Amino acid sequence: MRPIQYNIPLAPLSTFNIGGNASEFVEVKTPDELISIVSWTKEKRKSYKLFAGGSNVVFPDQGIDELVIRVIGGKLGRTDTFVVSDTGVLLADLVDFANNQGLGGTEKLVGIPGTVGGAVVGNAGAYGITISDCLVWVEVWDGKKRKKITKGECEFSYRESVFKHRSWVLCKVAFNLAPFDTLVLQKTSQKILTLRLSKYKPGLKCPGSFFKNIPVELLTSTQIATIGEEHIVWGKLPSGYLLDQVGARGMRVGGIKIADFHGNLFINEGGGTEKDVKELAMILKQRVYKEFGVKLEEEIRYL
Repeated sequence: MRPIQYNIPLAPLSTFNIGGNASEFVEVKTPDELISIVSWTKEKRKSYKLFAGGSNVVFPDQGIDELVIRVIGGKLGRTDTFVVSDTGVLLADLVDFANNQGLGGTEKLVGIPGTVGGAVVGNAGAYGITISDCLVWVEVWDGKKRKKITKGECEFSYRESVFKHRSWVLCKVAFNLAPFDTLVLQKTSQKILTLRLSKYKPGLKCPGSFFKNIPVELLTSTQIATIGEEHIVWGKLPSGYLLDQVGARGMRVGGIKIADFHGNLFINEGGGTEKDVKELAMILKQRVYKEFGVKLEEEIRYL
């Protein structure tokens, strides 16, 4: 088991750069190491918090008085058209690996920060696809044994999965990808990456999109008529559009500011706190609900 560290700052471990210290901290790189440390916590009846890339979390200002486990790293492998990835592998590395192997299906996920495991838990997606589209199975540890969960058992929906509601530890993920021209895949990824970087500048202290988009089936016909069908994209109403309409751009609470160019982008401009984030999020939720009758839901997690 890897040695535990003490009083470790959490802010530098998230893309939002917010949060206090972890009283205890350990970083693991493989499924075996992850299972080992979680098993140990159970034996010691010790509580823990688990995270990976830190791209979609807001750590508490007061820190975390529990063992914080970070999963980062691991292996990728290919058998025919199947790619198997440890859950701590960066999603960017999975996309590069598949593209270079001439396997299509993940190329549009380029630029999404975080790990494969985090992407699976949140069913991450972009430009009309989600990571679950080509997923075959997920290997988990249920506290007693490792087992494979089929795609159907994962209960995927928009930014949702069964893993948000079960205490399983994710170990590996398998994808069935389609043979495709490597250069075409790489060009597709590069085009999308250029679009992403135009919104998410390198070094920007933010968690990506803050609120979830709204699936069209959750909207009433009256809401759609009021908002306009032309604003529906890939079956969803972008929350950024609603936020723009209620004057979100440029708003600020403390050190947290909404981008001047995108209403769904919370930026830590320095000294931002979890308290600032929650206050600004509540103001915007209330504005959108008052104007459109739509309840926004965070895509980020408060750990």
